Amino acid sequence: MSDPVYISLPREDVVSYLGPAWPPTPGDPLLVVPQDASLTDGAAIVYPQEGRPGTTWWVVDSTIPRQAAGTPDEALAALLPGSVLGTVLSPTPTPDTPPAES
Repeated sequence: MSDPVYISLPREDVVSYLGPAWPPTPGDPLLVVPQDASLTDGAAIVYPQEGRPGTTWWVVDSTIPRQAAGTPDEALAALLPGSVLGTVLSPTPTPDTPPAES
């Protein structure tokens, strides 16, 4: 396995490449790229097998959402050391307590 390659690109370009996959759906897996990658928006290229072509994953806001390349999972996380696999949160957080009735 080769080290991943990170390429910085303008955010609006990456969002256009993701097409209908952006924004991600709440509850979907989401991989946060490692901080030492210093990549906010662009591409992460991983090489699961030495000497074979890599796979490009689009990165937006330092995260890799579900996309045409696949769904982020533990195997991808292992190819990007320091990354963290999580879940897309709802854009509108639910309140801890119901609103008070008037």
